[in-house]
Amino acid sequence: MTEETRQFNFQLPKVDLHCHLDGSVRAATLYELGKKSGRKLPTDNLNEFKKYVSVPSDCRSLTDFLRAFEFFYDFLKSPEAVERIAYELCEDAARENIIYLEVRFAPVLQATENFPPEEVVRMALRGLAQGEKDFKIKTRAIICLYRSLPDELNETMLAVAKKFRSRGIVGIDLAGDESHYETKLYEKFFLQARKYGFPITCHAGEAAGPESIYQALRLGARRIGHGVAAIKDEELLKILRREGIFLEVCLTSNVQTQVVKGYPQHPLPEFVRRQLLVTLNTDDRGVSDIDLTNEFELATKYFAFPRSVLVGFVANAVEGAFLDESEKRQLRLWLKQEE
Repeated sequence: MTEETRQFNFQLPKVDLHCHLDGSVRAATLYELGKKSGRKLPTDNLNEFKKYVSVPSDCRSLTDFLRAFEFFYDFLKSPEAVERIAYELCEDAARENIIYLEVRFAPVLQATENFPPEEVVRMALRGLAQGEKDFKIKTRAIICLYRSLPDELNETMLAVAKKFRSRGIVGIDLAGDESHYETKLYEKFFLQARKYGFPITCHAGEAAGPESIYQALRLGARRIGHGVAAIKDEELLKILRREGIFLEVCLTSNVQTQVVKGYPQHPLPEFVRRQLLVTLNTDDRGVSDIDLTNEFELATKYFAFPRSVLVGFVANAVEGAFLDESEKRQLRLWLKQEE
């Protein structure tokens, strides 16, 4: 890859639609938060500490991938931590010329007895709002429902999402282990979310097969998180194109979790050939130790996409964003001005 190509990928105005707040924290911030928590850390060396909060080089499964979260999650359960990581994410994204960022999180996972889900959302939105002002970036947030959580907790998150509907929460996601919890089991939540006026994205076709994607589409999802398994079903590929469904592709995490065995085996180029509405995203920039520029570089390195395809990924993301038409028009103008 030439230096000119690297510069193009870095300077290209980008959009990240699939970004988990809790997976996008700086290692240095986690180290500081861990120290403040009073918990004994396994090392006082930041470089060594990074090994505990990022995916290991020998990661072979989603279980291995999630182990890093188990180590640091308790560090994130305070108002100060939530506001800080949201703010710093804006700074990190803006630094690589991301012009629009949709951040998703499940507030009940960071809640405590003294820090209820509603306050988690409030502090996350406060951090994003300040980040917008300071770093010339547009942001919105998505509430993640979780397959493994009891219904009452998912109901709580939907209620909180509704409360903040006009204050920065723009969509609903369903995440978690789809191999053990089928998408169709969450029909009532999808229906309620649509009743509240929320567009829906859904993790599907990552840890389970094409049927998981079919179920998400039947329940109203217009965007699919990952969607790798779609490549196994010819009819599904046709449906995705015909119905204009956006795919939130995350190259690095798909390889790290072994959804695909390696970058050359990723179905991304076939998705492009089929003219699907592909977007490139980070997923968990902190845990994966990447940024969005890295994902564009991987697409260039392994698939030799011309610049027009890379720009197309961004254009698709603008159209797939959970924004109203006037806001999308603003992004299109911004994109055109900065190209």
